[in-house]
Amino acid sequence: MSEELQAAIAHLDTYGYCLLPARLPREEALALGARCLALHDDPACADAIVGDQYYQTLFGMLNLDDRVWQCAFHRDTLAIARHFLGSCRVVEACSKPCWPGAPAQGLHVDSAHHFHQVPDVPWMINTIWMLSDFTVENGATGIVPLSHRSRLKTPPPEVGHDSELIAAVAGEAGSVLLWHGGAWHQARANTSAEIRLGLNIAYYPRWFNNWVEGGHQPLWPETYARLPQEYRALVPGRQGRLRGEVYET
Repeated sequence: MSEELQAAIAHLDTYGYCLLPARLPREEALALGARCLALHDDPACADAIVGDQYYQTLFGMLNLDDRVWQCAFHRDTLAIARHFLGSCRVVEACSKPCWPGAPAQGLHVDSAHHFHQVPDVPWMINTIWMLSDFTVENGATGIVPLSHRSRLKTPPPEVGHDSELIAAVAGEAGSVLLWHGGAWHQARANTSAEIRLGLNIAYYPRWFNNWVEGGHQPLWPETYARLPQEYRALVPGRQGRLRGEVYET
C-alpha cells in the first residue's frame, strides 16, 4: 500500500474522513456529472429520485451508466473500505446534485437509525466523488472531525447545521471524499451560482442488512451480466429490475 493511502487511512481513523485528490481525470468527472444531471431530468428515472428542487438523490446509478463502475470499484477507495470493514460490498451508487440556493442540510450519521446502540466498529464507509469542483461557496460536504468516535445516532442539539465545528471539505472535480458512517456530516448551503454535483458510493460489511435502507435499488440482471468477474464478488445478492422484487417491505 502506498504512503499516500496509509496516510489517508490514518486521517480517516483519527478524524473520521479523508480526501483522495485527482482519482479521475477532470474532464471525465465533468462529463459523468453532465450525464447525471441529464438523468435527473429523465422521466424514466423519476421513481428512483428523492429530494426537492434544491437537493436530490438518484439511486441505482450502477445500472444507468457504466462509467460509474470505475468509481464504485476503484482500487484506492476499495483498499480503504476493506481496511475498516474487512470483506465488504458495494451496495449503492447515487447521483447527488445540490442546486444554487440550497440550504444547509442537518448534520446526521449514515445507516444508524436501526441500531439499538451504535456499534464501536465501523458499519459503513461512505464516499462522494466530486463530479464538479466542491467549494466552500457551492455546498462542499461538511464534516465534524472526530465525531465518528461519539457513538451517537444524532448530534447533540448544541451542534447545529451552522456549527463552528463543521469543516468544509473542498476539492477539484475527479477527487473523492471518504468518511466513517458515524461521522456527523451534511451537504452545506450552496450560496453560489453553480450546481455542486457528487456521486455517492456506499461500502458496507457483509453482515449489514442493507434492506433496511430506503431508496436503495437492486442491480439489474443485465448490469450484473456485463460486470467484469472481479466486480461481481463485490455485489453479492439477488438481482432484479424493481426494489419490490428483491427487498423486504
